[in-house]
Amino acid sequence: MPQPADAPWLSVLVPVYNVERYVRACLDSVLGQADAGVELLVLDDASPDAAMAVVADLQRAHPGRIRTLAHARNRGLSAARNSLAEAARGRYLWFLDSDDVLLPGAIAGLREVVEREAPDLVLCDFRLLREHGTPYGPLRGRARRPGFGGRAGDGGSDHDALLTGLLEGRQLHAWSKIAVREAWQAARFPEGRYFEDMAVVAPLCARVARWRHVPRPWVGYRQRGDSIMARMTPDKSRDLLASLRELHAGVLASPGGVSADTRRALEYFCMRTFAALARKVPRDDDALARECVAEIARVFPGGLRAVLAEYRARGWWLRAWRAGRTLGRRGWLR
Repeated sequence: MPQPADAPWLSVLVPVYNVERYVRACLDSVLGQADAGVELLVLDDASPDAAMAVVADLQRAHPGRIRTLAHARNRGLSAARNSLAEAARGRYLWFLDSDDVLLPGAIAGLREVVEREAPDLVLCDFRLLREHGTPYGPLRGRARRPGFGGRAGDGGSDHDALLTGLLEGRQLHAWSKIAVREAWQAARFPEGRYFEDMAVVAPLCARVARWRHVPRPWVGYRQRGDSIMARMTPDKSRDLLASLRELHAGVLASPGGVSADTRRALEYFCMRTFAALARKVPRDDDALARECVAEIARVFPGGLRAVLAEYRARGWWLRAWRAGRTLGRRGWLR
C-alpha cells in the first residue's frame, strides 16, 4: 500500500507498563534527536503506576511530538508491540523498550543508511547500561555489544548470511532491528508469552530483500535485576521452548532453503538454549524436564552425541565440552 506523501520516514514505538522511573529518559532520548520526519508513538498498556503522567508532562512540553494509544486492560508486551505496529505511519519501524534509550546520533545514523541504501532491515549494536542508566566501563568488556554475529558492517541481499549472522550473534531482540513497516507487520509477536522476540526472527527475515548491519551502538540497554532469565519459572521455560520451536521451524522453512552454515548456527543456538534450560529447570520438575528432552529429540533426531562428535571433529572442543557437561549433568544427553 503506497504511503501518503507526508508520512514520517520513521516511527519509534514505545510500549509503556510500570516504568515510571525510566520512561522520561527513554522518550527524552528520542525527542532530543528526532527530526520532523520521525513519529514517536507511545502505547499505555494499562500501566498501574504514574508512567503515563510522565508521558503527559512530556506531551505538554513538546506539543504535537508524541502520539499516544492505550489498551483498555494490560495485554503484555507482544500485544502492545502488535498494536503499535498496526498504528504506526512510518516507512521504518523501530521498537524501543521504555526502560532503554536511543544513544546520541542513532536516528541520524539510521537516516544516513536509509537514504544511501534503502534496505528493508537495519541491524545495530547496543551498549549495556547499569540499572540507574550509566554505561559499563570498557575494562569490563561491556562497553558495546554487537547486534550481529557476522562480519561487522555486512549487508546486501544474502538471506542466508543474515540468518547465520543473527543466530551466531545470539542477539534476537526486536529493538536492534529497524525494518520497513510491511516486514514488521508480517512478523506478529505471540501474545501472552515471554521470549516473544525469538519467535518473530524468521518471519521478519522472510520479508527482507536487502539488509545492512551498522557496527555502532544505537541503543542503550538497561540491565535490571528482574530480567526474564534471572527469574525463570516453569511457565517461562515452556514459553522459551515454544519460541525456540517456532524459530527452528521458521528458519528451516526459509524461502529458497538454508545453507549448511545456517543449519549449524541454528543447531548451536538451540543447543545453547537447551543448556541454559538445563541450568534453570528445577530438579524436581519431572514433567518439564521430559518436555525439554522431547524437544531436544525433535531438534536433534540423530542425537546430541553425534552433534558433539561433529563439533570435536571440526575442532570446536570448547563448544562440545561446555554443552556436553551441562546437558550430561541433567541426563539430557542422548
